[in-house]
Amino acid sequence: MGKSVQTVTRILLLVALIAGMLPAGFAAASTAGMAWPTDSITAYAPSSGGVWYPRLLKLNNGDWLLSFDSNEGGGRVKVKVIRSTDGGQTWSSPVDAASNPSGDCANGQMIQLANGHIWLAYRDVVKSGGTYYTYLKVRVSTDGGSTWSDLANGQIAAETANSFQGVWEPHLGMIGNTIAVMYANDSPNVAGSSGKQNLYMKTWNGSGWSSASLVSDGVSAGSRDGMPVWTRMSDGRYILVFEASDQSGYPFVIRYKISDDGYNWSGPRQTLYIPTRPGKKAGAPFVVKLGDGRLMASFQTDEDSPNTGDAYSSMRTMISADNGATWGYKFNPYPVSDTTSANWNALMAIDSTRVVAATSTDFPSSRIVLRFGNAVTPFHVNLANNWGFETANVNGWTTYGDDYPNRILIHGLNDGIARAPGGGDYFVGLSGTSGPATAYVGQTITGLDNGVYMMRAYLRSSGGQNAAYMEVKDYGGSAQTVNFPVTTTWTQISITGINVTNGQATIGFYASMSHPSQWADIDNVEWIRTN
Repeated sequence: MGKSVQTVTRILLLVALIAGMLPAGFAAASTAGMAWPTDSITAYAPSSGGVWYPRLLKLNNGDWLLSFDSNEGGGRVKVKVIRSTDGGQTWSSPVDAASNPSGDCANGQMIQLANGHIWLAYRDVVKSGGTYYTYLKVRVSTDGGSTWSDLANGQIAAETANSFQGVWEPHLGMIGNTIAVMYANDSPNVAGSSGKQNLYMKTWNGSGWSSASLVSDGVSAGSRDGMPVWTRMSDGRYILVFEASDQSGYPFVIRYKISDDGYNWSGPRQTLYIPTRPGKKAGAPFVVKLGDGRLMASFQTDEDSPNTGDAYSSMRTMISADNGATWGYKFNPYPVSDTTSANWNALMAIDSTRVVAATSTDFPSSRIVLRFGNAVTPFHVNLANNWGFETANVNGWTTYGDDYPNRILIHGLNDGIARAPGGGDYFVGLSGTSGPATAYVGQTITGLDNGVYMMRAYLRSSGGQNAAYMEVKDYGGSAQTVNFPVTTTWTQISITGINVTNGQATIGFYASMSHPSQWADIDNVEWIRTN
């Protein structure tokens, strides 16, 4: 017993020593990317109607609040709020935080003040005849989000127009001890009938809002700047992300600006993301400072969809480890089918190593969904994205050339072919001799702590190919492969003892066909940290 105690004590001292060598405020975690377990949580699903625009807030007492827009039950859109007392695992019934029997309330976003009060900024649109009245207002809760009332003198802005123009998308934050709000304005007073839009900021003086200061001059840039989200970075400066329409060939891209003090935003417009294909869009950005000091941004894009528009967009995240100077590690937390979306997303840092991504999706039905990212790789959970191909496409996977959909085929409910055990509705097959007569589907998983991992998948094949194998590579060691089994029976195949030493791994499947009748099927792919 004495030796055991001494051993444990020495281990604890070693851990403390290593932790002390780390920069202040940074966790002992992988510095590249983020590991996203496959499982997600449905925070809210309406009985009817839709839900949009989720926004998260972690309270001082540890509870979480989630606001969202909904027209559940018909009628006007309201901003609703639900609560979790167990870190997002379960959620309460909703309460109405902002509503208007004569208008539609939406774009809710919350902040908690030092005195414990919670503010919720939102927009209210009232149409009377041919006139649109748009307002940005604030509701306040003094009981932790259970009940809400109007903040005295809390109206941020108001505009009147003869078309659907006005003020939109308020986002509250703190500059030191000062409450500030940013918002978009495309009213005739600002943009005329150009369709362009500016971004503005106001600060709270204790009894009302200041006059507006210009944050981004979209009108002068020939851009519809919108959906501003901002936060303070690790170096004390502030970053603003927004969607913009000033990139030729793209409806919207993601821009950002940086301010030294949070007040002066005269710095240059910089580019965070342009979609991978012309004609596609990236919009509705969000940004947070992670617990380890890095930044994570999110946005929605239709770049991988055969269709175009917000109705076919889904969320992406990217990470910056240098206070916004560079961005990388793009990830799709919510792969969707070709006819659905995962939009109007948000992020929240949970603690020093975890982040939660929220989206409003109609895949497979209308709901608010949460997925958790980890800077410290969890054990014994699947980290493969879109692991069962239940989106009936290869979203979340990498393919090359015209492999998909010519030689990477979707099977399952669409053609009645049997799926793998516990495999859901769809799987993919590698088959065909068009073009190079080869096919590859894979994904690179980043944010991995060094250690031992396992890859496994359900496979089967016709045999006879020039090559057909499952592989893991780019993990710091030599590539490992195992051939597809030649059988019509789904068979689980594994590669074990994979020692990751560089923070990432690429898993994939390859086939080189010599005859049109050859096939190799894949389902239920897993990548698991085992030791």
